[in-house]
Amino acid sequence: MKTNKWSIIIVVLGVVISHFATAQQAPQYTQYIFNELVINPAYAGNKGILNLNATYRNQWSGLEGAPTTQFLSVDGPTGKSNMGWAGYIVHDEIGAQSQTGVYGSASVGIDMSNTAKLSFGLSLGAVQYTIDGTKLTTGSETPDVAVPQGRESKVLPDAKIGAFLHTDRFFAGLTAASLIPFDSDNMFIATPRRHYFLSTGYTFDLNSNLRLKPSVLFKEDFDSPTNIDLNSFLVYNDRFWFGVSYRTSAPMFTDVETENLKKRNALAILAQVYATPRFRVGYSYDISLGKMKNYSTHEISIGYSFFKSENGRILNPRNL
Repeated sequence: MKTNKWSIIIVVLGVVISHFATAQQAPQYTQYIFNELVINPAYAGNKGILNLNATYRNQWSGLEGAPTTQFLSVDGPTGKSNMGWAGYIVHDEIGAQSQTGVYGSASVGIDMSNTAKLSFGLSLGAVQYTIDGTKLTTGSETPDVAVPQGRESKVLPDAKIGAFLHTDRFFAGLTAASLIPFDSDNMFIATPRRHYFLSTGYTFDLNSNLRLKPSVLFKEDFDSPTNIDLNSFLVYNDRFWFGVSYRTSAPMFTDVETENLKKRNALAILAQVYATPRFRVGYSYDISLGKMKNYSTHEISIGYSFFKSENGRILNPRNL
């Protein structure tokens, strides 16, 4: 352990300082496909039933100071037709820096046809950004006045908007996140830059019990390479989901060296099981294909649905 102590400290400080140098990246999720509310407020209430969802992500497991993320949400329809609501809490931590956000969301939908619905959503919330100076190690016994000696926090407002179109087979979503601009007066508290998410997917019937569901997600901030997730799932009997995801980057709007792009590549194996018609469990295992290949990533998600009466309007909740 002693031989790796300083290398770990250098890696952690490097990751944290890189976040300080610009704005922080948005939290990363592998299982967003099981609950698009993590990226799109227009998804709120789209299943037409009350849903509880939770996600825990441990990125680069075994590396000191590596990112961890927790997400807890509840969403459902309102008493009015084609309107939905949601509330969620997200906590993201990397090294000495963390952020905790509390949000409320509302969505309104338009029936485009008997099976197609277009929804628009808005999320408003507040985020506490924190830097814990006690977790920063400089390797010197003399305190560095440039490094915080304790915890420093700042609470700032946040907003997201989104659109979500879906049928019983197709979906497409567009989101703009971190919409409220501000300049932090604390150089150590790094706050997220504006992000844009574009997702789409389609479900194909292979036979009466087996379906194929490919999808893609683009994440863009116009300051760094575009993150791209390519996903493909096999869905058996609407209960068992097995899939793979390949995450990579491309210089769509920025000029980046090819070697830097290789650092972002990752492969994930995903599975989701409906233990009962109401209760689901999901798990994903990410393997970095870059310099962090010795550190794997684990993500667990669970969900519980409260079905409404058969007379109510329900699209198959497992299709969304």
